Amino acid sequence: MADSAEDNFRIEVWDREEKTHLETISRSPDAVVSLAAWQASIRGRPGALLIHYDSRHVTEKIMTPGGVKIPPQTIIDGSIHAGLDVALGDLRSWHTLRARCTKCSHHAMIKPDGLIRRYGKDAFFSSVERALFCTSCNKGGPVRLEIHNVHETEGVGKCTT
Repeated sequence: MADSAEDNFRIEVWDREEKTHLETISRSPDAVVSLAAWQASIRGRPGALLIHYDSRHVTEKIMTPGGVKIPPQTIIDGSIHAGLDVALGDLRSWHTLRARCTKCSHHAMIKPDGLIRRYGKDAFFSSVERALFCTSCNKGGPVRLEIHNVHETEGVGKCTT
């Protein structure tokens, strides 16, 4: 993921001695999206040293509770949630989701409320993505969910549930 002036907020994983940067979990120009990613990072990276930045400044630093269960993951297929298992309940009313087929690149806006009603607020993106299928190519996906701010997606297609 390339750095840009708009991606002021980022979450990084460092080794326990804070000498080696292991991965960047999230970059976002939106503080609220970054805070949601921060909460998901704490749950999704047990035993990791996480640092939340606002531009060059450290806003939060935490050694997450628990032992390391899996090695740090890299960004999966460019998905905005960056391989984190974000729960649908982490989303806020101003978020929209874009479901994108990785086979044919067809995409559609999805209202989070519809997915929450169907799968529950504790459902993780990984399980919801596996249940979704592309209505354009009928190949069954895989489908990736992307988190967007409502203002970013105005005028970009119709939302479906």
